[in-house]
Amino acid sequence: MLEKIKLKIFGALRWSEKHTQTDMVYLAKGGFWLIISQVISSLASLVLVIAFANLISAELYGNYRYIISIIGMLSAATFPGINSMAIKSVANGDEDTFWKLLKKRGVWSLASTGASLLLSLYYQINGNTNLSTILVIVAIAIPLSSVVGMYSAFLNGKKDFRRLAQWSTLARLVVTASFIIILPFVDSLFALFLLYFIPEMLVESFFLIILYRRKTSKIPAERSNIKKLTKFGFHLSLMEVLKTIAGQADKILIFHYLGAAELAIYTIATTAPSQIKSVLQNISTLAWPKFSSAKEENIRTTLPAKLFKLELIIIGLVAIYWIAAPFLFPIFFPKYASAVFISQIYSLSLLFFPRTFFSTAMTAQLKQKEMYAIRIFAPIIRITVFAIALPFWGLWGAIIGSIISSILTAVIYQFFFKRAFPRSIKNIAPCHPK
Repeated sequence: MLEKIKLKIFGALRWSEKHTQTDMVYLAKGGFWLIISQVISSLASLVLVIAFANLISAELYGNYRYIISIIGMLSAATFPGINSMAIKSVANGDEDTFWKLLKKRGVWSLASTGASLLLSLYYQINGNTNLSTILVIVAIAIPLSSVVGMYSAFLNGKKDFRRLAQWSTLARLVVTASFIIILPFVDSLFALFLLYFIPEMLVESFFLIILYRRKTSKIPAERSNIKKLTKFGFHLSLMEVLKTIAGQADKILIFHYLGAAELAIYTIATTAPSQIKSVLQNISTLAWPKFSSAKEENIRTTLPAKLFKLELIIIGLVAIYWIAAPFLFPIFFPKYASAVFISQIYSLSLLFFPRTFFSTAMTAQLKQKEMYAIRIFAPIIRITVFAIALPFWGLWGAIIGSIISSILTAVIYQFFFKRAFPRSIKNIAPCHPK
């Protein structure tokens, strides 16, 4: 018995060493392009925020961010879970299923059109014609944007990270350049949202047409597979509703309780940490195809250790940001120099970001029961924290609330990950020496 246990442990160590080396090569190949892309996109986003902060009023910028938050909530009705299942289908070599899922998402996304038009009618009745008109544009643009944006899911599933990085960077640069050129002459929300939608949709439509014309799959998609992925994609989308609302709750509540100008300050304060998070999110993009095809026991054995290493890196990034922020804000955001300390405190929420990869692993492995629990408990906690903190402590309530909700969400992810991937010595793959 002792010899068998030793053999299993020896096999697990050999397996871990082998797969760690494989993962490092995978990250090096794909991660290089995605990180370069995200760095460029993040810099473009920072340039855009700097332009907004210096070229338009805080009131106009705050109103713009408020409507962006409404759009973020409405995007929950585009069934984003289909996107994840599209990645899985391509990763498994089934391109035809991808195009079937794309059509389904296009039809289902019309739910967002209905929601947008109802909201537009509400604001029209209440005398806000400007916002009502913008929401009519949103009703048309959101479903189209959700479909053409699925080009990234196809390239992600193909592990074609080089082309994904190049195309997504091009789309971001086109949008940024459009804003930079026209922003000095813009003084209305209507014009801002035409700029927000049109350039990106045109570029991404072009990308999707290229992929469609280069289809290589000749094998008809299996109806049972489409049905399975569509069903889970539907459930995943339902799971995302509360998460999407919770993700915008801080901005909506700040606008409601504190006004547009305070929302502009909050947006500026959280911009840099949010861009750091976006760069780190590329690891999730890389991990999705790997998680989709990996064995459950392998995920349970290796993922926690990898996330611990990532947490050490993030501690260093947060420390660098604390040192750099007081020097950068007066240069790039002179109107918002008072937001430096707020931004530094908010950056602490990054420390708990790696735990979100537990959710990525569970989604890729179709852990429906655990994902439902996570998508219910975590958003409710976030919304509750903000709803309590904001009325009492104002902008600081939003910052502290972000950190508290990040901590509690990390605990929830950890708990359900352990339930989804239980530890068992029988699941350790033995290595048989030659």
